[in-house]
Amino acid sequence: MQHTVTLFEHESTPFSWTNRDVALLDRLRASIGDDVLRVGVQRGQYVIQAAQYVGVVRLGGRTIQVLPKSYRNEDSTSERQRIGAATRNLLHLLAIAGQLTIRESMLTGLLQRDSDWFEILTRLFATHLAEEWQRGAARNYQTVEEDLPLLKGRWRLADQLRRPERRHIFAVAYDDFTADNELNRVFRYVVERLWHLTRDTENRRLLGNVRQWMDEVTLLPYVHATAAPTTLVTRLNARFLPLLNLARMFLDGGALQLAAGEVANFAFVFDMNKLFEAFVANFMRRHRTAILPASLHDSDIVVQARGAATFLACTSGQRVFKLEPDLAVRCKARYPVLIDTKYKHLHSDKRSLGVAEADMYQMHAYAMRYDCPRVVLLYPQTAGISALATREFAIEHDPSKRVVVATVDIRGDIASVSVRTSMIEQLRTMLEGSPL
Repeated sequence: MQHTVTLFEHESTPFSWTNRDVALLDRLRASIGDDVLRVGVQRGQYVIQAAQYVGVVRLGGRTIQVLPKSYRNEDSTSERQRIGAATRNLLHLLAIAGQLTIRESMLTGLLQRDSDWFEILTRLFATHLAEEWQRGAARNYQTVEEDLPLLKGRWRLADQLRRPERRHIFAVAYDDFTADNELNRVFRYVVERLWHLTRDTENRRLLGNVRQWMDEVTLLPYVHATAAPTTLVTRLNARFLPLLNLARMFLDGGALQLAAGEVANFAFVFDMNKLFEAFVANFMRRHRTAILPASLHDSDIVVQARGAATFLACTSGQRVFKLEPDLAVRCKARYPVLIDTKYKHLHSDKRSLGVAEADMYQMHAYAMRYDCPRVVLLYPQTAGISALATREFAIEHDPSKRVVVATVDIRGDIASVSVRTSMIEQLRTMLEGSPL
């Protein structure tokens, strides 16, 4: 019987871990480069503690599910309600970040099943892929080289001459309008792995159907997220982009990191730092007119420093110390606002709000190098701060340039209009003082 333990980020709970569990978690840490779960002993009792990674780790018959602490609703009357609210918000956050497509009617049913985070995402992927495949598989022309008893397409004469004994067979190349392409091979691989890993009977049935439908698609022995770039989606198959994003999440989330041939042990986790950054970027782009001050309506919002990256210094003719703000508001050749997201906790009782010195030095470098009058450090609102934090720090030798430390409250129901309107107001207030 499967036993699920739910933790929020950085929480710990009693857990009778074994040396085998420790070895598996060490393998996961070596692969990802950071702790996903930590084991230890507190007051003579074995415990397991979550870090900043969200997701699911399966250790034999036990599953540890980690949810974001930022979304924990302390007003809920039961732990089940808190878990449901956090899961629901996390799904909507992923949707706004562009990682998946969800329908409210389907989401309500999933949350009532008490499925863990991995099984919920598996259901969304399987259902969406089944629907899109029934509408029509993504097909394109692929060059096929074969040896056939008839001429078809282009005759590969050089190859033919190398095999004179096969005069009755023609070496040909032709274009085939096929579903066996790079995009569908990514989907086929993810379907196969999820079919082996899921423990939900309905998920297994859905994935089994898709496996049969995709029989013409080559099943690759291994696919990494780097082999699934978003460029696989074109204008002609754009409806598959949310599915590719979700497939990339499964591939990049380490869902096979612990497996090593054993489906009893696996991990599917992702870094909340990256998710929070993508969420803020997409939310601002969706609501740019409502968020940006009127003086900045003609500006571009540049995401992940595309076209805005620069360097801090140079040595021996080579530029060094690359600067890449998470978001940049660009107006012609100027940068009136730069924003960096930080998925960390602030402390309202401190004059500095607990901002790390390294982060402030980084913002100082942005302000000076980009000649930017307003640089923003944006954090998620947490239970540790009772009210939204917004504090401006004037750079001492140039007070015309300011570093703004602010929070945005994403603990409410992100799907509701009122919560989104409140977030728009918070972000607009944060930027309104931006001079040109």
